[in-house]
Amino acid sequence: MSEPLINTTDQITDRPSDVVISKIKELINSGVLKPGDKLPAERKMAQEFGFGRTQIRDALHKLEFYGIVKTLPQSGSVINGLDINTLDGLISDVLNLQSYDFFSLVETRVLLEVNAIRLCAERRTPEDIVKLEKTHANYVKYYDTPDRVSHDFAFHRAIAEASHNPVLKAMLMIVIPDIMTIYQRDRICATNVAISKEHENMLIAIKEQNGEKAAQVMSEHLQGVLDFAKSKLEKQD
Repeated sequence: MSEPLINTTDQITDRPSDVVISKIKELINSGVLKPGDKLPAERKMAQEFGFGRTQIRDALHKLEFYGIVKTLPQSGSVINGLDINTLDGLISDVLNLQSYDFFSLVETRVLLEVNAIRLCAERRTPEDIVKLEKTHANYVKYYDTPDRVSHDFAFHRAIAEASHNPVLKAMLMIVIPDIMTIYQRDRICATNVAISKEHENMLIAIKEQNGEKAAQVMSEHLQGVLDFAKSKLEKQD
């Protein structure tokens, strides 16, 4: 049996994705991983760190959007070729991001996603349509499994990418993972079949390049999340 990548018996007090980032940071600081090295496969990190692959992906998405890792086609995730001190500082910045309240995160997500899908409908390319269809098909395929959350996230990420506004995409990637984690944990969710139909309607509007229709469908799609966030906020008052 191979030795674990790192000790996973530490007390876990942070969000799972942040704990994963902390462990990757330790691997870099200890010299186990160096700039330019390929990160272990998601499955291996999930086993060694004690989290699901969804949490591993959330952590990698955060690191990718902050330029700490980059994903190479058919090669996996690679640590950016920066010096150790720079990498350490960047990762610390990610971990020290302020923890915003849930309602503010959701409200921001709605504003960003409604505009992202409007731009997506206007700017999407044939290649974007192929990717959107693939991510939607994956959600339908895995909607009745624990992997549905990551495939739901992948569909919304594909919309953000197809907006061809990298700043909008980066902002969404900051807020969406934490929202989806809390929402799936605390809420009696809408049926996955209903979510699948809403995704399908978004895809139709995007194909038709109907930005207003796409924005309306997205707004309706996120209304449940917004209502849930409001109810949590009211209970705290």
